[in-house]
Amino acid sequence: MAVVTIALAADGRGWLDGVELAGDNARAAALAAVRRIATDRRRPVRVQATEPDGSVWHFMVGPDGILDAEQEHQALTDPDAHAVPPAYRAAVEAVVAAADGDQEHIAMLLAARLELRVMAEHGAGHPYVWRARELRAHLTYVYGKPGAACELYVEVARGWAECASDEYWAAAQRAHALWHATADERWRLVWLGNQLADLLRLAPDPERAMRALREVLRRVDEL
Repeated sequence: MAVVTIALAADGRGWLDGVELAGDNARAAALAAVRRIATDRRRPVRVQATEPDGSVWHFMVGPDGILDAEQEHQALTDPDAHAVPPAYRAAVEAVVAAADGDQEHIAMLLAARLELRVMAEHGAGHPYVWRARELRAHLTYVYGKPGAACELYVEVARGWAECASDEYWAAAQRAHALWHATADERWRLVWLGNQLADLLRLAPDPERAMRALREVLRRVDEL
């Protein structure tokens, strides 16, 4: 993870990665600039800040500001949110319990509520959101709606691509498999195929995705 450097001078000036900051409040300008970087990257950013007296501070900044200790630990140790955060564990367990109990509507409702809650608390592009949407996509597939599940996995894979995460591949592969398992009307298969093709063009390794992209485009043409 690259480190962004901030340097503050006693005369009020400041620099971000060696570029002087504009404005009267260099400290505020630097933090705002790093928040924009985090927003663009969809990831927290590591920062090394040097104060006018020479003291150096290391911390992490997300789109909403400086991370607390728990948030920083998650960003460093589990950036792709493989582990369920303690704050959401009960909600996830409730979804699973409803699904295991064949309570389809309750499970889907709880999964949707969980996703909305995560978005409200962390922002639309946070890895937690993609994990929550993956849960909803899986349930959608389990309940016999491969086309709708394909669409959700396409959204998830796009999100991982924006996060520059290798989790893109797993979500894209699920979307691809579900597209082939879908028996929807022709117009919807064509639409999903075009969505999938656009997704494959976002692949971090285009050569790896090229075979699947050609196959999807060929099938779309044949529909």
